[in-house]
Amino acid sequence: MRLKYKVISFNTPNLLKDVNFSSLEELRDRITEGQAVVDDDLRLAGLAMAKVLINLRIEQGRIQEILDEASAESDSIGIVFKKVEGGSFKFQGKAAEIESFKLADTPFTIGQMKRLLELREEEVRAIFLDPEWNIDKVIQESLEIIADNVCTEERDKCPLVNVSQLEAQALAELLGYELPSEQQWERAAAGTDGLKRPWGDNLSKDKAVYKDTGTRPVKSKPKGKSVEGMYDLIGLVSEWTSSWYDSDQELMVLRSGGWIGGNFSILHAESRGYFRPDGRHGSFGFRISSK
Repeated sequence: MRLKYKVISFNTPNLLKDVNFSSLEELRDRITEGQAVVDDDLRLAGLAMAKVLINLRIEQGRIQEILDEASAESDSIGIVFKKVEGGSFKFQGKAAEIESFKLADTPFTIGQMKRLLELREEEVRAIFLDPEWNIDKVIQESLEIIADNVCTEERDKCPLVNVSQLEAQALAELLGYELPSEQQWERAAAGTDGLKRPWGDNLSKDKAVYKDTGTRPVKSKPKGKSVEGMYDLIGLVSEWTSSWYDSDQELMVLRSGGWIGGNFSILHAESRGYFRPDGRHGSFGFRISSK
């Protein structure tokens, strides 16, 4: 059953102060009463949420989904972090321990890169030192790799690709974060019990982007979401980590498997890929972590 709602407009950067809106509990009350939110870049409890998405979810009665996202941590360019509890887990099939950490709920997107470029252009451009691969080229190539049937409005939600591990790490550090270790990535993708994939064993097109014609918007396969609320951990892009693959420290670990491949043997949580840290590819992306 759809909820009736009235429109409330917030048009100030000092949202919480100016409307006397100080807590998640108040947000909960307003949403459950069927009130809609319409600001273009509304920030509630640190989360930037798009007005169309919120209002659609309210209409559909998907209240808990909104509240879960409002409880998450978000940064200035829209990266949403989900907490992963530390403790015992299985790494490569063996018992291991890990400390709690936070991981971005999606791979880094073209839109996030554009926003960061607007905010810190000089510093971003200094990261992309390869004259044949400046940041403008990286963004353009990322846009050209998107699947043809992705609409214009959704294209900035697709992953940034053709980024080297060195560039990905530098971007993370510029934001005050880091790349996840492969232990962190596997804990997020496999849970504490060593699942083959975030949702279980089976692999299907409604849970992951693979064997496709290009990249697709993050969160386009919501059925593949992990227990902690992270999307696209399997498929879409192979994700750089901060871990070395070899003892000579010449190759970095990649996890996930990208949109190109249809090989089931690499599209699972324990699968490990590798590439030199200065390399780039149209299926290589990254996801940011935080302590």
